Amino acid sequence: MMVNTDIGPLDFQIITIVLDGNATNDDVKRIMGSVKADVFVVINASAAPMDLDMLYYLYFALRSHINGNAFAKDPNMEALALSQCTLQINEAVERASPLGHSVITIAALSRKRVEIRLDGDELIGSATRLRSNDCSRQTILLKLMDKY
Repeated sequence: MMVNTDIGPLDFQIITIVLDGNATNDDVKRIMGSVKADVFVVINASAAPMDLDMLYYLYFALRSHINGNAFAKDPNMEALALSQCTLQINEAVERASPLGHSVITIAALSRKRVEIRLDGDELIGSATRLRSNDCSRQTILLKLMDKY
């Protein structure tokens, strides 16, 4: 989906895949290597926010890095933290890690075309119905306002 923003047009994709078994380090590396985008996250599907919320978190992370006011060094880590309703990277990684899960969500945003090339994994489209994450954009904005 193409989205017009204040930093220009952005391509957004979110997909969920089902692996044959639980994800290993090699699976996660392979999946992360298959994504070409300015900012992306690979998380267990139950930790994934709603699609439009995920778009907002990716956009916010990309925009803050472009503008030089990011709270994390890596835009992917910032997007991950925002998607888990925290500003703590370690806490976000613990909540959203795809390791040990067979259903994984990939969300990507880019100023150019997003490319996600997966070989042999079953795609089930966006699966926000699987989520148990109750983080909202308002919650994370309030946390950011408290930080600054």
